[in-house]
Amino acid sequence: MKRKLLFTTSFSVFLIGAISAQQITDTVTTNPSYTNEVYYNLQSGNEQSIQRNDWDLAFASDGIGFGSSTIRINGGQGTELFLYGNDTTQWNLVDTTGFNWQANQLINADTSWETGAFNNRTPQSSFDLGWGTYNMITHLVEGDRIFILKLSSGAYKKFIVDKLQSSVYYFRYADLNGNNLVNATVTKTNHSGQNFGYYSIQSQQELSREPASNSWDLLFTKYVTDLGGGVYYGVTGVLANVGARVAQVNGIDVNTVSHIGQNYTFDIGTIGYDWKTFNMTTFQYDIEDSLVYFVETINSEIYKIIFTGFGGSANGNYIFTKELVGTVGLGEEFSQKTILNVYPNPAKDVVNVIFNANTNTNQISIMDITGKEVVKQQLNLAIGLNKTTVSLNNLNAGVYFLSIISDNKIETQKLIIQ
Repeated sequence: MKRKLLFTTSFSVFLIGAISAQQITDTVTTNPSYTNEVYYNLQSGNEQSIQRNDWDLAFASDGIGFGSSTIRINGGQGTELFLYGNDTTQWNLVDTTGFNWQANQLINADTSWETGAFNNRTPQSSFDLGWGTYNMITHLVEGDRIFILKLSSGAYKKFIVDKLQSSVYYFRYADLNGNNLVNATVTKTNHSGQNFGYYSIQSQQELSREPASNSWDLLFTKYVTDLGGGVYYGVTGVLANVGARVAQVNGIDVNTVSHIGQNYTFDIGTIGYDWKTFNMTTFQYDIEDSLVYFVETINSEIYKIIFTGFGGSANGNYIFTKELVGTVGLGEEFSQKTILNVYPNPAKDVVNVIFNANTNTNQISIMDITGKEVVKQQLNLAIGLNKTTVSLNNLNAGVYFLSIISDNKIETQKLIIQ
């Protein structure tokens, strides 16, 4: 059974043009002891293999997460994060005597790229981003928490994200006693077209290490999952790229099951890790049978994936078959969710909106906090998944409400303009 999905949508799809199905067997290797992670393109079979241990922190570089403020940790390599306190003036007084490590540990979500460990806590307000709060006056995200990082080496660092200003993250870290203070930055524009920019505390360097977001569909890697009851566990598995949708189908004939009418989700961990189990008798991995995954890529192609083997830490091999079975057509039956993503948010000059259009004629409306409509656009679009860009040049900084009207249905999301 997979973890709780973020949201699902049912699809009835048809083929655009004839597709000659060909099942291909492929092997992705992450090397013995899973030293590498692999970004994989389903269409080309291209693999981009990168060492997992060259980074500690990942900073959102585009429109994922509220305000593009996501910060993730390298949990798969052993990096751990703990919330120490909500008063940054206590920076010089950090003392972990009696600190409840288990109760204050934070991990990356494995259901969404949007929720990194630094963001993975209950917000105190609508402007609370986890590590800091959006300031309506300065239009900065201002850090207001002290964290403790445990690095994969076992070393501890106290850590503050001071602010996110003009697409630059400013942060500092030091030993718990204050020694070896480092002030550092990560700049979003250095990582345009990628999901994240990275930082290595070991080398004190900003890194551009992942491929372009539009060049891969699946990431074969090691990460941490929540088993419940405060138990966090490192697993090896497969995560989907931003914008990809995956359907899991169990208890079927894998040769005849159709991609049509399945439940597709944006949960990045739908494939995940639990399609395999370790057999304590054979000391090998058993693969769950009667299990198929359908992956709809950001290019709207649908692939059928069946895992057939896993080599474990001996070689890090993932063995599977893939088959192009269709492309997304105009016969999609959309879920109740219309707006899928609004980014960047906060925005400045433009905002991008990804949404499901239930009819050819749609409307985007932006209202200010008084209810006055300040933007109105009529859109003639194909039914289905669409992306549009809205100019914000004539709007003052503040809080607004962006609405999509499609087929007499209205859905609204808060928008902050800097």
